[in-house]
Amino acid sequence: MTALASPTAPEPRPADSTRGDWDDWYTITPPPPPRPYPPHAPAPGSVVPPQRQPIQHQPFQPPPTGGPPGYEPFRPYQPGPAPGPPRGDRRRSESNAGLWTILLLLLAGVGAGVVLLVTHPFGNHNQRQAASTGTAAASRAAPAGRKSHASGSAKASPASTASGTSSTTATSAAEQRAASGVASMLSQSASDRSAIIGAATDIGNCGPNLNADPKVFADAAASRRTMLASLTSMPGRNTLPPALVSDLSQAWQASITADQAYAQWANDEITQGCVRNDTSDPGYQATMTPNRQATQYKDSFVVLWNPIASGYGLTQYSSDQF
Repeated sequence: MTALASPTAPEPRPADSTRGDWDDWYTITPPPPPRPYPPHAPAPGSVVPPQRQPIQHQPFQPPPTGGPPGYEPFRPYQPGPAPGPPRGDRRRSESNAGLWTILLLLLAGVGAGVVLLVTHPFGNHNQRQAASTGTAAASRAAPAGRKSHASGSAKASPASTASGTSSTTATSAAEQRAASGVASMLSQSASDRSAIIGAATDIGNCGPNLNADPKVFADAAASRRTMLASLTSMPGRNTLPPALVSDLSQAWQASITADQAYAQWANDEITQGCVRNDTSDPGYQATMTPNRQATQYKDSFVVLWNPIASGYGLTQYSSDQF
């Protein structure tokens, strides 16, 4: 084995030296300076990565224009001329067959004429003239018959059209008269309703006309009875929609019942002492149901009435106006 080298021994101290042992302990030889590595040199023991070679770019070379043998350059698609209509042998054969048929018929007619001329060269001229005269007369008679038949049918058609038009006009005129009669009744009913509303307001306020209010309701009920009778016997009522006449009749009947209840309420307030807004009175309570029924029938009536009134220029209504 190789003996380890001992550190450098300190220089012998002279006899007259004043340094102590502590100074000898720190007196050592400084290590040599580190050896610098060459630039770009790997450290000892390190793995040297492989060096990447630079890429050599070749200049762009355009492809040859001619190309290899057998090469055909790309040509864009160009549509050719549109094909004409097909010429089928079937049409040509059919047309040829038609021509041959016509030719054969012509030849047959000519042959028949020749045969007739040969067999009867000297026919009776009078017979031929009589035959031709009879044929002409028959031909003249046939158009005359057709003309007379056509004229007869032409005469029948306007008559039927005129009858249909006249019936439609008569129906429209009857409906207009009936609608005008209903409009007159509705005007009277609207006037009665205004009087009823005024009397009911006077009763609720214990107004000055309290004693006269029962007669207002009695008169309104009598007026509606009269209008019901007029509606039942009104000429042309069948031209109006049946639902329209039925709704108006039931609305007036319910209103008559309500008018009678209002009259009872007025009499109760007069005889028992008037109380403002006395809605708990039996007479007033009896008006609730007929009023509700009358409103329902009036709503249904105006849906049917207003289009008819608009067509004839008559007054249109809402359910709270009559």
